[in-house]
Amino acid sequence: MDHGDFRIPDEPSRTGSATLTVPGARALRLPLSGWLLRLARGSEGRPALEVHSGAGLIDVSVVSTLCVSPLRGARRSGGTEARWSLAWGQLPPGADVVEATFRAWRRSVSVQAVTLADAYWVAEVDGHFRSVTCSAGESRVTRRVGREAGWRES
Repeated sequence: MDHGDFRIPDEPSRTGSATLTVPGARALRLPLSGWLLRLARGSEGRPALEVHSGAGLIDVSVVSTLCVSPLRGARRSGGTEARWSLAWGQLPPGADVVEATFRAWRRSVSVQAVTLADAYWVAEVDGHFRSVTCSAGESRVTRRVGREAGWRES
């Protein structure tokens, strides 16, 4: 399915998450976390991705062929009401599909990430996970999933 600058898979997610909502041609609201992803223009007209959490802007990535960060970030909800985990990054050269595997102590969930503007990807799943591994082309990167910014334990 095509929504302007965003390619959204026609098949439902294997995690059972809701369909992604697209508020504008250059913005994508994630269904579980409510985070907002925006496409922008970086230097020399290159695509850029802004990642906005409930606490504000937390990451900006401009497409680069010199230093690709296939896994830019990973977060999970801090509270107990909504439990979600997400990861995002840049597609490495030659890769058009990213498989993200979220892991906790005794379980794991693998999903195919949503591709944005043929340059970035995002994956969101239901539940709290400790780490995520993204596989794209010949790249494979693992990262710890941090708590959502602004969350404080009582």
